[in-house]
Amino acid sequence: MKISHLLKPSRKKIVILVILIAAGALGFFFFGQKKQTPLQFTEVKKQDIKSIVSSSGALTGKNVADLKFKSSGKLSYINIKVGDSVYAGEVIAGLDTQDLSITLQQAQNTLRDKQALVDKALDDVKDHSADESFTQRVTRTTAQVARDNAYDSVKAAQRAFQDTVIISPIAGLVTKAPYIPGQVIGSDAVAQVVDFSEVFFDTDIDEADIGKVSLGQKAEIILDAYPDQILEGVVDEIIPQTKETSSGATVITVRINLEDPAITPINGLSGQASIILDEAKSALTVPQEALREDNTIFVETAQGLRMEKVEVGIKSDTDVEIKKGLNEKDRVLLNPPANGTRISQNRNPIQTAIFRVFGGGTRGAR
Repeated sequence: MKISHLLKPSRKKIVILVILIAAGALGFFFFGQKKQTPLQFTEVKKQDIKSIVSSSGALTGKNVADLKFKSSGKLSYINIKVGDSVYAGEVIAGLDTQDLSITLQQAQNTLRDKQALVDKALDDVKDHSADESFTQRVTRTTAQVARDNAYDSVKAAQRAFQDTVIISPIAGLVTKAPYIPGQVIGSDAVAQVVDFSEVFFDTDIDEADIGKVSLGQKAEIILDAYPDQILEGVVDEIIPQTKETSSGATVITVRINLEDPAITPINGLSGQASIILDEAKSALTVPQEALREDNTIFVETAQGLRMEKVEVGIKSDTDVEIKKGLNEKDRVLLNPPANGTRISQNRNPIQTAIFRVFGGGTRGAR
C-alpha cells in the first residue's frame, strides 16, 4: 500500500473542512468585528433661521417701588390693597404716632427751657456787651449751644413724624400689601407699586455673549404662564453693571421693552428670552450635525457619497444656513466622520462576510 494514498484526504473530509473554515470566518465577522452604525441621512430644506442669544428672566414694569418705613412701629392705617391703582404722591400707610407725640412734646419743652436760659444770659449782659466778663461769656455761650441742640431735637422729632407716613413716589398698580392695621412693622416692605405704563422683560446675559447684544435688536419672549404665545420686543437698555449669579457666573441685565403685550401684566412672571442677532427667511438649511469643521458635507448620489464644499451663513442652535453648494431636497449625511476618516457604505452583514471571505470589498468615499 502506498503511503501517499493513505495521506490523501477524502472528498467528504474536504467538504467538512471547507464548511468549518466558512463557519469560522462568518463567526469572526459577525461576532469578532465591531458593529457599524447604519448611515443616517436628512434632506436639505427651506425654512426661516435665526441666530439668537437666549436666557431666562422675569416680567416687570417701567418702575418698581418697594415701600418701607424708615423705623419700626405699629401700623396705624393702610389705604390700599392689592390690585389698586395709585397716583404719585398718594398716601399709602402710616404708623401709630402716640410715642412720637410724647417725644416731640418733650423736645419742645426742652427747647423752651433752654431758650429761657439764653434770654437770662443775654439780659445779664444787657448794655454791657463791651465789658462782658469771661464768666458771663461762658454762661451765655453754654446757654445758646444748649438751645440750638434742643432746637435740633425738635426738628428730629418732627422729621420722625414725617417718616411715619409712606407716600408712593410713582403711579402704578399695587402688587403687594401684606399687612393690616395693628401689626408691628419692621424693615419689610409694606407695599409694592409697579408702573406698568410700559412692560419690560429683564434677562441676565452671560458676559461672554453681551458683546453680541445691542440696543434696538428684536427679541422674542415666551412666558411660563403663556407657553403658546410669543411676545415681541426690542432691547431697550443694557444695565452697565455686572453681577454674579448663585452659581458664580458673571452676567449683565438686559431690559427688553415688550411691544403691546396681549397679556395681563404680572410682576415677576418668569420666562425665556431669545434676542435675535441675525435671521434669514426661506433659507436652505441642514442640521449642524451634517456640517464638518472644514465646511464640507457628504451628499448622497446614485454613485455613492460625494463630498461638497459649502458656504455657510447663519447658525441657529440646531441648524445652519447653506448659501452655496447644495440644492433643496438634496440628501446629506448626518454625523459624518472627522476629516481624513473613510466612510463605508453598509451592506447586509451576511453579504459583507461572504464578500470578504471570497475576496470581495466594500465601496467607500471620502
